[in-house]
Amino acid sequence: MRLDRPVLCAGLRRLCGAVLSGAVLSVVLRLYRPVLSAGLVLMLSAASAFAQPNDGTVTGQVVNRTAGGGSAQGVSVLLISFGRKEQAPLGQLSTQADADGRYSFSGLDRDPNVVYVTLARYQNVNYPADQPFQLQDQANAQADIGVFEATTVDDSIQLESLNLLVTGADQGVVQCMEMGALVNNSDRTFVTANPQDQALAKALKFSLPSSAVNVQMQTGFNSQDVIAGVGGIQVISPVLPGRHQFAMSFQLPYSGSSVDLSLQMPYPTSSYSVYLPGSDFKLDGSQLALGAPAQLGGQTYALYSASNLSRSTIISGQLSGLGSTGGLAGSQLAMISLGVVLFVIGGGVVLFGGRLRLGSGSGSRSTLNSEQERLELVVRLAALDERFSSGEVSEADYNAERERGKQRLRELTLARRFQVREV
Repeated sequence: MRLDRPVLCAGLRRLCGAVLSGAVLSVVLRLYRPVLSAGLVLMLSAASAFAQPNDGTVTGQVVNRTAGGGSAQGVSVLLISFGRKEQAPLGQLSTQADADGRYSFSGLDRDPNVVYVTLARYQNVNYPADQPFQLQDQANAQADIGVFEATTVDDSIQLESLNLLVTGADQGVVQCMEMGALVNNSDRTFVTANPQDQALAKALKFSLPSSAVNVQMQTGFNSQDVIAGVGGIQVISPVLPGRHQFAMSFQLPYSGSSVDLSLQMPYPTSSYSVYLPGSDFKLDGSQLALGAPAQLGGQTYALYSASNLSRSTIISGQLSGLGSTGGLAGSQLAMISLGVVLFVIGGGVVLFGGRLRLGSGSGSRSTLNSEQERLELVVRLAALDERFSSGEVSEADYNAERERGKQRLRELTLARRFQVREV
């Protein structure tokens, strides 16, 4: 059985948005990422049907993985088929699990062009199977699906890592990203109590500096599930047991030469780090310790960090060295683009950004486009570094890919310098 890597990523996002609740999007993309990548645009039609049926069969069992969990009898199971050549879904079928949680679909097309995905819905949460599959080399496939009991108690949530990255400051605005890994240590899916009442929602919490504006969830959770919260944001997406990576961008307006970076840990946190670019920025009045400089995407950052922080710990700090550029009005803030491209590679999220110089006219648009590509390459290189350090990439592949990326990066950097002079 063979699945091409550039198959379903963008399509699954659109498909799941039409078929499933928004909360399942990040789950599907995360679990299927080893065989998914952007490039195949899928559009679902509810009336579309499978291609001419053949003799293919898929069977599986919906298994409740919560200790002492309830029966999976009657759980809805959805089978979705995709045509790689058509670059479109071919249809969907649904059934219900029996008393033992077992389900089956028969009469399925065994065309090598067709890829299948199964999903189960349990207690209003969608759960995908571990892998998509094909039937070209076999008539039968097994696709078990694990589900979990739900809980509204967040005592088992912790932050494995939390990182605040300052990507730049210009015209009264500091551009930042917050990213890391959150872990649900229980065998139950955390769900939000009162999600319809946003003022009372007891959802997943992410703390931000008090002056943060223009917060955008970039990866890990559906941006449509983000609501404003005190001292940060809340996310009403279900959180399955296990590790979940996330990243968000935001901006900090400032006047004078400093801005407050203080925030409060919403959960027990194994490590918290602040990355500051260049030599001008400093973190003053903080209990974070200054460590050795860190390399991200070939650039050097000052690294401030602390470990083993308990829930509700307040980490104070003033970002200084900004210069007196004055603040911006709300309409001006909306015109500023962070310009950070996110790449999710092999289950690891690595982010890197730089300051964008925005202006008017064709010269500025050209500068913006080249800067976007340059940032994209920087992110790829940073992601490649992480994958190599974790043993996911061989040394030969790492060296070859890094050299190609660095060569293109050099070309874009030279082009950017020329464009800036022209502007």
